[in-house]
Amino acid sequence: MTTQERIMGFFNGKGINDITNETDLFKGGYVNSLFALEVVMFLEKEFKIKIKNKDITEKNFKTINNMAAVVEKYL
Repeated sequence: MTTQERIMGFFNGKGINDITNETDLFKGGYVNSLFALEVVMFLEKEFKIKIKNKDITEKNFKTINNMAAVVEKYL
């Protein structure tokens, strides 16, 4: 299973099924600041990484592909 598929599974588990790896999650209203924290906690637990504060940016969490790139940087 790819990094993107694992992240997509998290969103699908939250009832968010109408997105692609390139959907702008902020513009689409899928992610707000509180949910973004939940996403960070999921990524850290799922991939056993610690994401530095400097990497927690809107750009890095805008799409599934951007999140996967952050995760892969830490792996």
